[in-house]
Amino acid sequence: MAAALPLDGAMVDPRLRTDAPEALADGLLGRSPATEAARADAHKADPRAIKASLDDLQAIDLRQTTTGLSTACLLVHGQNDPAVTLPVLERIAGLPYPTHEIVFEQSEHFPMLEEASKFSRLLADFLALFQGESPRELQLKEEWKRRVR
Repeated sequence: MAAALPLDGAMVDPRLRTDAPEALADGLLGRSPATEAARADAHKADPRAIKASLDDLQAIDLRQTTTGLSTACLLVHGQNDPAVTLPVLERIAGLPYPTHEIVFEQSEHFPMLEEASKFSRLLADFLALFQGESPRELQLKEEWKRRVR
């Protein structure tokens, strides 16, 4: 499973190269208790590490990387991600069969924080796939919670 992974470097917002780590945190992290720890640590991020990561992303072509893939791969994106452009349907359709994309309609760049229950349920379902099962069978579900009386 890969969250917010661009299919290629052109899908990454160029401002990620120029903004300070604190500004990036403000732009990428929603205001919620789940994101406060990351926001508080943003000033500790090394701009050189961010640049190196972006340089590596620039060289990615996920279509080429996944050619011949036999293991299930699930791509997760947030519908409102300001950093990574959603791939168009034609590009997703061109990925190998065991690859599938699910879009969190209420999320931005961090669906694992912004819709944590749904993300956790999806991750558990993905990890429970048997060898040879396709991730195309997966769908988003609200996390079931037991009510105690």
